[in-house]
Amino acid sequence: MAFNVADGWTVPGFTHERELGDGAAGRVVLAVDDMTSTKVAIRYLAGALRADEAFMARFRASSRTLSQLEDPNVADLYDFIEAPDGAAVVMQYVDGVALRRVLAAQGPTGPLAALSMLGGTLLGLAAAHGLDVVHGAVRPSAVLIDGDGNASLTDFGTAAAGTEAQLAPAYAAPELWDGAAATVATDLYAAAAVFFECLTGHPPFAGRNMARLHREAAIPVEEVPGPLRELIGQGLAKDPEQRPKTAADFLGALEEAAVSAYGPSWEAQGRGRLTELAAQAAQQPEPPKAKPSRSSGRHQVIATGEGPPRASRGRRLVGSVAALAVVAAIAGGVVYLNSDDGDATPPTPSPAQSSTPQPSLPPGGIAPAPLAARITQATGQAPGARFSYRRTGCCGAPAAAQGSFDLVQGAEPSYSMTMSGSGKVRKRAQAVVVGDRVFLRAGKKWRPAAAGGRGYPALAEQVRRGSSVSAVTTLLNAAASLSESGGIYKGEAPVAKLAQAPGSGALYAEMAGATGVQEISFALKLDGSGRPAKLWLRAGPAKGRNQIITTSYSGWGRKAIKAPR
Repeated sequence: MAFNVADGWTVPGFTHERELGDGAAGRVVLAVDDMTSTKVAIRYLAGALRADEAFMARFRASSRTLSQLEDPNVADLYDFIEAPDGAAVVMQYVDGVALRRVLAAQGPTGPLAALSMLGGTLLGLAAAHGLDVVHGAVRPSAVLIDGDGNASLTDFGTAAAGTEAQLAPAYAAPELWDGAAATVATDLYAAAAVFFECLTGHPPFAGRNMARLHREAAIPVEEVPGPLRELIGQGLAKDPEQRPKTAADFLGALEEAAVSAYGPSWEAQGRGRLTELAAQAAQQPEPPKAKPSRSSGRHQVIATGEGPPRASRGRRLVGSVAALAVVAAIAGGVVYLNSDDGDATPPTPSPAQSSTPQPSLPPGGIAPAPLAARITQATGQAPGARFSYRRTGCCGAPAAAQGSFDLVQGAEPSYSMTMSGSGKVRKRAQAVVVGDRVFLRAGKKWRPAAAGGRGYPALAEQVRRGSSVSAVTTLLNAAASLSESGGIYKGEAPVAKLAQAPGSGALYAEMAGATGVQEISFALKLDGSGRPAKLWLRAGPAKGRNQIITTSYSGWGRKAIKAPR
């Protein structure tokens, strides 16, 4: 069934099923790709936006960038199509409900579900900000909750410059009301305002003069639970300089507050509660849409993970990868790692049967060598993955990166990533690491350098050492203790043994030297095929002088990374 959507023009190659929403940015429909039968969401841009040449220029640029972003907390953008009669965005269709609907049906979510929602939102913002794309109008209708409780962001960049405050007035930072451009700081303010609404059932400010309230009214921190007041105060600070500098910084503060207040299992509980609330909201009638004001009414795009198409000129479709939302925490000296319920729990490996006496197992009862061998075999069959890396703590530790890597037989893995650190490498940079060379993006050109040098080459090598499969197996092979609970492997490895391992051993020795410890604590989650899904490690105490590295893995398969020309 096909029908007219925008001035009689529709994107060729798709059959439209039903309307998903309509607003100032244009109508959104659910459609099916005629070649692959894959469901997608298509937004047909409104005529007023198509006539705004400045908006279209920015939107083309951001669409090109977003089409390269693959993140479980961002609804994928597959294609931006322009024709003489219209323009449209083909996007991932997420089978879930908007947070707006959850709040309308259920009211406050409770602190654990609210924290889980904010964590997913910040992960999505961090991924987009890493590519210099700001959202511009974060609000409950732009946060989607799928059937597994995963929060994803959609509707990036569809607000014309200068209209962001009017499109989402309850969540608009003070500087937006003064005509400033949307920034990382305004996105974080909006995320904090949405978090406040999840906790209380209403936005932080409401009234006839929203601009004055956002600029001058006291932040109503007394309305939220005590352990979360500092998060609200930081996120809703009037001065953007007083807010967290990045989404990753805000996420770090969230994790610390959540573990301190609700224990290391907070994420599993919060995600479970968010799943329940979304399921209950989906069973209730869609709440009536608010009447749009003269400057608002833009509706969110819904997205899904059923075999999404890849962004390419040919609009080819490929199978999607289930999103991982794994959060690590530690309390009382024990590491806990919670993962998506859809991940199959791998069986506990055991020593091979033999007529000769078996070596005694380390404390915890798990033999590290068979587990390391299983990981090596599994990753050899799917030699590459997408990854997200984050290093926090003292002593110049802060670093973050995301991208993909390709395992190369007999050589160091190749990486393609966006990364940032502290000091002179604070600014985001794109890098490709192949063999002993690092290629850094400088404008439209790539500048080669030796891996492991100073500045960005050193940062790139740190990321490779800390996130590679060999980093995982090195920890296991050196483990002095290893246990398993709920599919999570937890252990400790002596630095003296780790430091002898090639590659990642140097990083572990550096972390230990900075924090003065003799052992590295770690936790590992595997997917159903025995490949890493999440690695968490810590040098130092749970609180105090420490360094922590967290790496997430998804989308295992050949990545074929080559040196740029």
